[in-house]
Amino acid sequence: MEQTGIEGQALAAWENHARSWDSTMGDDGNDYFSVLELPALKRMISGQKRNRALDLATGNGLVARWLAEEGFSVVATDGARAMLEHAKARTALWYEEGRLDKERKISFELLDVTDKDHWTHFTGNGNLLKHGFDVVVMNMGIMDVHDLEPLAASLTSLLKQDGCFVATVLHPLFFTSGARRQITIHEDPATGQRIIDRSILLSQYQNVAPARQLLFSNDSEHKPPLSFHRSFQDLFAPFFRAGLILDALEEVNFDDTFREPAREYAARNFTEFPKILAFRLRLGPVHRS
Repeated sequence: MEQTGIEGQALAAWENHARSWDSTMGDDGNDYFSVLELPALKRMISGQKRNRALDLATGNGLVARWLAEEGFSVVATDGARAMLEHAKARTALWYEEGRLDKERKISFELLDVTDKDHWTHFTGNGNLLKHGFDVVVMNMGIMDVHDLEPLAASLTSLLKQDGCFVATVLHPLFFTSGARRQITIHEDPATGQRIIDRSILLSQYQNVAPARQLLFSNDSEHKPPLSFHRSFQDLFAPFFRAGLILDALEEVNFDDTFREPAREYAARNFTEFPKILAFRLRLGPVHRS
């Protein structure tokens, strides 16, 4: 059943911006992916068996292709059909060019993680689910969906007993809360040198309405995607209720080498405040045999 209301708006935005997103991310992603997200994902799956992986909110297939390079057989999903088409096309080209081993298969499935009917169909597919996944990844997708309960509930049947769910999100405290970046400038009376101080101002954290993300394309005809803020408590509560346990968490940021002197307001210049939250969840004892 097709989603309506704010769920439909959120998904429609990604349908409309799929081409721009694919062009922006390309084959290798942006700095946020290569410098912050990917290294964190690599650390999070270190030691996991390299058999089967599920990539949720695959976008243009960036993480799915990385997982295949890591040795996994991958099922890549997205709720936006247009995203899946770009992911399929780019991945097919990788196989043609020999950038991916054809033994490491990537299949693509439509899956809206907020839709219980989608999950029922997905988890009921015995051939697709087989004996579960060693790794389930959702890179930079959680803040794009309004309801985490269907995802959290489904993870218990998706994961192998020793599997893990790994996710990255924009940092809840310093980004999705609508935090304001502040720059103050003063002179050191002892040296006469100008000093620039950077800080973050918060006016809300517990109750923040959905917000449009920074427009990443020149497509002004369509509204940018929505971002759904969650406090740390609200972020993890659905997973804890489903019986999962948190066993790894990282807050990652750019260092001084990525400063942009010409753009003092740029987020990457605020090196004291992490940009990305990465975390790993596993099945709790109640789900283990």
